[in-house]
Amino acid sequence: MSVPSLEQFKRHLRIRHSQEDEDLQEKLDTAIADAAEFLNRPIPWLAAEQPEVGAPVYVAVPKPVRGAILIMGAELYANREQGVVGTIYTKMNTAENMLRPFRINLGV
Repeated sequence: MSVPSLEQFKRHLRIRHSQEDEDLQEKLDTAIADAAEFLNRPIPWLAAEQPEVGAPVYVAVPKPVRGAILIMGAELYANREQGVVGTIYTKMNTAENMLRPFRINLGV
């Protein structure tokens, strides 16, 4: 499996029209980049075992990582501004919790 496509992202958001496709793709790309930064590795990442000859082999993107990307993209779509006025806003750690087992190079 690869990273979520625009169509999969739209299905997650329950969007059927195409008027916002460019904006949605930008948010999806940002979510993928943000997840990659959190994981300290590109998405998808290279498999540990590589062939001596030929194209590199990539690991299938795990379902929790795909789910986290969808959640992060949905957050960007739902909250388009940096601040929230007149209401209590609580950020859930669901996406980070889904990504945490796949992090590498955490340091000391």
